[in-house]
Amino acid sequence: MRARRNARWMAAGVMAVCLGGLGAALLYGNLSNAHSVITVTRTVFRDQVITADDLGVTSASDVAGVDTVPVERIDEVVGRTALQDLTQGSLLSPRAYGEAAVETGSVRVGLRLAAGRIPSSPMPPGTEVLLVPVARDGGDVPEGASVAGRIATEPSTLPDGASVVDVTVASSEAERVARLAAGDQLVLVRLAGRPR
Repeated sequence: MRARRNARWMAAGVMAVCLGGLGAALLYGNLSNAHSVITVTRTVFRDQVITADDLGVTSASDVAGVDTVPVERIDEVVGRTALQDLTQGSLLSPRAYGEAAVETGSVRVGLRLAAGRIPSSPMPPGTEVLLVPVARDGGDVPEGASVAGRIATEPSTLPDGASVVDVTVASSEAERVARLAAGDQLVLVRLAGRPR
């Protein structure tokens, strides 16, 4: 007696074999495209220096929209500063590390300057400036020389016409600049030269 064959079961079997073959091909393709990239082995917070102990190596395939750093560049990452929090177990992005926002021996000071006390021309980050102490309401000019600085963030204008800007100055001048700024006794002067 001939065994009865169910057409549905046969079609399901053929489909299962095809899907299995497709899955194997995709898996092989992903494995063959995988390459060694840098991963974060322990959390590094923003502005901390990255050490060799913070980094590891893993295999990853190219994924659209996900940037990775190849393991060959690990030496250039060690000793750099985290520009954002690096979470343990994540892949390292090339935009996540770089130079320190503030150099050693410097500080960043936020200034609010009244209209007319800052140039109106564009001043991109890196522009060299001079913070000049001025008298307030006919009073005496504060003691001390002008302070050299560098624009850290491009100035923005507030609704009342005042401008806010971050300026990098020497650590030794930070307290004085902060006091002068709080007393509305500073004028920002742009120096000649290109931003650096």
